[in-house]
Amino acid sequence: MDRLKGMRQRDWARLFAFACVAVGLGLSLAGYAGAQWDALILLLGSLMLLRAAVEGPSPDRAAGLMRALRVVLFMLAFAAVNRAQGGVEGAVQGVLGNRVLWAVAVLLFALPLLRRGLAWGTAHGAAVECAALALVAGLGWLVYRWLEGAGDMAALRTLVAVAAVANAAPIWLRRGEPVVAAAAAGVALVCLIAAPGAAVWPVAAGAVPVAVLSGWLRRG
Repeated sequence: MDRLKGMRQRDWARLFAFACVAVGLGLSLAGYAGAQWDALILLLGSLMLLRAAVEGPSPDRAAGLMRALRVVLFMLAFAAVNRAQGGVEGAVQGVLGNRVLWAVAVLLFALPLLRRGLAWGTAHGAAVECAALALVAGLGWLVYRWLEGAGDMAALRTLVAVAAVANAAPIWLRRGEPVVAAAAAGVALVCLIAAPGAAVWPVAAGAVPVAVLSGWLRRG
């Protein structure tokens, strides 16, 4: 009981993230109708929680804008996956055309801009953030071209993959959290490889060695 009382918000985020991974894989193994969609949603949610477990307040406006971008990508991916459960056709196009979601996105980007006393950040930090964004955008383009013949499914897989990688990368780059880094790398790999609606657990089983290696590389 004392240990539970002593847990911080980051500890709870880490605990719930691991629980989302475990429950998601369990649902995938259960294999009921819609289980794979539920598993994918839980895996995406685990990445959000893992990021909350390692990130502190935004140190500057550039970092705040990049964090807002990652949240917007997650928001769009969640909405697209939820809509695709009723049919993949037009799921991404419908989400991208949703004015309410874009209004929320504008508010998220406005928060770091309107926050008082927050510096813009160093040129080095901005360059790193821009390079990371370019890498994610390039990855998304390659994934889309690879799946171009799949039409609406290609667009959905690209959106999910970009959102997962964009949110897992800053987790993995932080030292001192090897278990969290391993979980983030494994979940991102599953989201990158597994087709939405397809069985998640076989891909997750194959991603375990990569996740362990990723955690080992980020130790210290």
